[in-house]
Amino acid sequence: MQNSNKSIARYPVYDSNIKDKNLAADLKSKVFARMKVLKKRENELIFKAFFFPMLYLGFYLSALSTDNYLTFLLCYSLMGLMVVIIFLNLIHEVCHENLFSKKHYNHLYMLIFDVLGANSFIWQKRHVIFHHNYPNVAGWDSDIEKSKFLKVHPNEKGKWLTKYQHYIIVLYPFFLLNWFLVRDFRDFIKHILGKGKFGPIPPIEYVKLFIFKLLFVAYIFFLPIYLTQFSVLEVIIAGILMFIVAGVFGLFVLLPPHVNINNQFPLVEENHTLSNSWLRHQLFTTNDLVEENWFTRYIMANFNFHVAHHLFPKISYLYAKEVTEEIKNFCIENGLAYKSISIWKAFRDHYALIKSNSADESIWEQNM
Repeated sequence: MQNSNKSIARYPVYDSNIKDKNLAADLKSKVFARMKVLKKRENELIFKAFFFPMLYLGFYLSALSTDNYLTFLLCYSLMGLMVVIIFLNLIHEVCHENLFSKKHYNHLYMLIFDVLGANSFIWQKRHVIFHHNYPNVAGWDSDIEKSKFLKVHPNEKGKWLTKYQHYIIVLYPFFLLNWFLVRDFRDFIKHILGKGKFGPIPPIEYVKLFIFKLLFVAYIFFLPIYLTQFSVLEVIIAGILMFIVAGVFGLFVLLPPHVNINNQFPLVEENHTLSNSWLRHQLFTTNDLVEENWFTRYIMANFNFHVAHHLFPKISYLYAKEVTEEIKNFCIENGLAYKSISIWKAFRDHYALIKSNSADESIWEQNM
């Protein structure tokens, strides 16, 4: 199946001034020099690669074996937490080929994400090609395209519901339900219609999409209906609860680094260029979080050090603290932007962005 959308070949181009290229090269040399003296920590990832999926499976088997509905709900809630923990600590790492030394093993491990309900093929396209290359760029960053009714980029055109979007955010906890059961299919359908931007999609990926989605729905909903004493409604409630728990936890981790009033939302100019260099663009559109503790380290997988990940995605999160130290010092020495805010300020400033965008009536599309 070939994509008929020819415009996908015209990716936006960053400003390529020599000064910023030299700065990026200098920063890279400092970071890699620091990496050389650090003790290897990959054993932690290998342990998590086996332990976390087994924990998810253990909670699922416990749900099937209990006759207490509150315990059943608790097990499904814990499964929701594990979906996000596995994603942050493992799936995100194999996506950037940071878990195993052999690429083939990383690609195989990505199938766990399919078993958890997502589609690893299309998500990896969204994340690596579009989010990492073009964070906060309307039409290119897939992470700010959650819903046509949610206007994230200040210069986008809103829909008629956009003026209520600061109330619609109460639906945020359902974003994973939309992602797993709707959005993945929508991206494949857009490709078939020639409106996609993900490039060629091999036919086998369509087969995998349906097989793994059916597998997920089968073991989350249908199997418990037949193997436990709980009613259809009770199982459906548990499944939705799993998505809500995963959604709340996922937003707690994934929302703060980009989408708030502290970061820029650049526009692609008429000549298909972006006004800043790649280095400055990443710094202008990404912020770190000041919080640093065992939870951010072992559960959130150092997502609080998000600037380091965007500048050096091929370096594991295990070394993000030291990489961030080099980035901060380099930015101070060279007068570059570096932002680190509290997670609570990030949420407040996200709401401020969404509310500000909802109030801009001049660019609504009256699409009743």
